[in-house]
Amino acid sequence: MMPSHRSPERRNRNIGTKMSGYKKQSRFRIAYQNQKPFYANIKIQGHCQKTVNGKIYNFIVEKLKPNYTYTCNIDEICEVLSHCPDNEIEGLNLIILRQPKQKEEILNPCWGRFIYNFDYNGVLQPAIILEAINLNKEIKIKKSELSPSFQKELQFLQLEGNEITFDKRQITIKMTFQSAKNTQLYRTLLHEIGHYVYYKNGYVANDYEVKETYANNYAKRIRKTF
Repeated sequence: MMPSHRSPERRNRNIGTKMSGYKKQSRFRIAYQNQKPFYANIKIQGHCQKTVNGKIYNFIVEKLKPNYTYTCNIDEICEVLSHCPDNEIEGLNLIILRQPKQKEEILNPCWGRFIYNFDYNGVLQPAIILEAINLNKEIKIKKSELSPSFQKELQFLQLEGNEITFDKRQITIKMTFQSAKNTQLYRTLLHEIGHYVYYKNGYVANDYEVKETYANNYAKRIRKTF
């Protein structure tokens, strides 16, 4: 009997794809380190305490990588905090200036984030994180990924001085130090404080749009007091 030259493997279009199990266990994701989420692994370069309206805040600053910068300093953050009603931000005492890693910028980019329970010196407490920015790096977004909420975000970014250009397939955002500062210090910081106020007041809605709308409105309200 003559051997067949037909190879079933060559006709299987699923070989080497997710359908056959390829890389199902090694997807590109942000890994935990030291049993902590990625944002909790901080290499502290400096820390200090500041008093704002009679209240003590702890500040943590992580060492920057080349080409990255923090768009605002601690005194500028304290000035913004001074406009927030004391009763609304009671219990929020920790602000972190953090250097994101490359994988995090790809998978989970952001200007800042609110953490409900951040472990600092063995104590779980609310914290606000502001991320370092690489001003030489343009932000590129596919038009196919543009949601209605991000269309509103683009309007805010443009008003804050960020340059936005459109082509057939994508949107490009270029930042200057001042435009990034306008976004991060005067909107992102207040937005994340808004998330804390939402959480502190015991609101339980899990709807993303509801929480984002509340935080946006809080930021607008406090910004008007400057």
